[in-house]
Parts: sequence; C-alpha cells; structure tokens
Amino acid sequence: MKQNTTAIYEVDTLRLLEPNKVELIPEDSGLLTLRYDGEEYVRVTLTRLVPFVSGHEYISASYKTDRDEWKEIGVIKNIRELPDKQKSIAAEFLSFKYYIPVITKIKKITDNRMGYLFMDAETTAGDKRIAVNDWWHNFRMIQNKMISVTDADGNRYLIPEISKMDKASIKKLQLFI
Repeated sequence: MKQNTTAIYEVDTLRLLEPNKVELIPEDSGLLTLRYDGEEYVRVTLTRLVPFVSGHEYISASYKTDRDEWKEIGVIKNIRELPDKQKSIAAEFLSFKYYIPVITKIKKITDNRMGYLFMDAETTAGDKRIAVNDWWHNFRMIQNKMISVTDADGNRYLIPEISKMDKASIKKLQLFI
C-alpha cells in the first residue's frame, strides 16, 4: 500500500534575523515596515514568543500578506543586539502592544453568578473595576507565582508575584486560583 506523502501544511523553519541587517520603520498605521537583507516588508508586527519570561528575547517579526494572512519573516533573538535606533523602535512598539498594568491590591471581588466576576483593584494604571467573563479560563497561573487576568474586553492585567501581595488581597484571590 502506497502512503500519501503530500504535505498538507507548509512548515516553516526557524529563521533567526541578524541584528545588524534589521531596519525597522514606524508607519502611521501603528505597524512597522521592516527592511532585511534587500527585502522590504510592510504591515509588520512584532510578537513576544515568550511574553512572561522575557520581554526582549525571541521576538517574532511577521507581516500581513495581500491575502490577509500573517507570515513570519523571522525571529530577533534579542532586541538588545539591534543598533540603538532599531532597538528603540522595537522596544517602543512592544511596550505599546504589550501594555499590561500590574494589579497591586485587590479591594473586592464580586461574583454575579452569571459568569462574570467584578474585581475592584488598584493597578499601576490607577484604580480599576475589572469585569472578568469565565474566570476559569481568564485567570491564568504562570510558573506557580504569577497570574495573568484577561478582562471581558480583552485587556490584560498581571499579578507578577502573588506572595508579595498583601494578605487581604491573597485571601480574596484564593477562591479563584
């Protein structure tokens, strides 16, 4: 019996971009143009491949094709290795894309018994009332010490180290972690 050897999916290999060949140009749209090794890519976005572990290492550069699909150009191993101007552009883009306020204190958590939790919290962006739909999936424990919270609008918040919160906040969280 002959086996089907036709590939169903196109599989990419990891392409590490050489830092000295990367040129990032901000666009008015908020995306970037990337020039690399004689090629120019427009509508480029940068994505942290390991967002909670390292903000500067393993950054994927992808562009939107004419068929409205995202295709990876390659990975920047460490943006700190880019020339100063490029490092600054990349860091600013990532800082805006991954704006994640830190929850410093939880004043109150209310469960409306209809799938939503309402959390009154102090954050690095000020006092917030955070509505969380389906808390089971939107409270994520990371490395047994941090919590990522995604609210009903898709905004993210972070508790970087649960053990460093005040005891009252920890007690309120214990029902949900």
